[in-house]
Amino acid sequence: MIVRNLLLGLALFPMAAFALGIESVTLKSDDKGEAGEVVEVFIPTDQVHHFDIKLDAIKTGNHEFLVEFWAVDTTAGENLKVTEFRSKSLVTNTINAKISLPREWPVGQYRLDVKMDGNTIGSYEYDVDDSE
Repeated sequence: MIVRNLLLGLALFPMAAFALGIESVTLKSDDKGEAGEVVEVFIPTDQVHHFDIKLDAIKTGNHEFLVEFWAVDTTAGENLKVTEFRSKSLVTNTINAKISLPREWPVGQYRLDVKMDGNTIGSYEYDVDDSE
């Protein structure tokens, strides 16, 4: 009886098993152009930011990923698109993104939006803080 109900549930709601979203985001400092140590927040002088964006699942096939980076509420302004990162490949369901500014980063709150094939699959907020 339980097995039959489980099979019926899977037949009625097949998309639930293939959900795609952000499982976690790890911020990393820069170490001579490569991802360095894990950090809780970036500081303004961290001109290069590295992100390991782990997805909870992936649909098979070829996909294009776009990560948009937004200044949500910073000393430079609000709701400003800073840059974007594109990728057509994943390593163990993880997007390894790297972005930079030619100057110090404005202090404040930022957000990254992850899109797969043009559809938003998740967002994550992080900070650039000079109090450390």
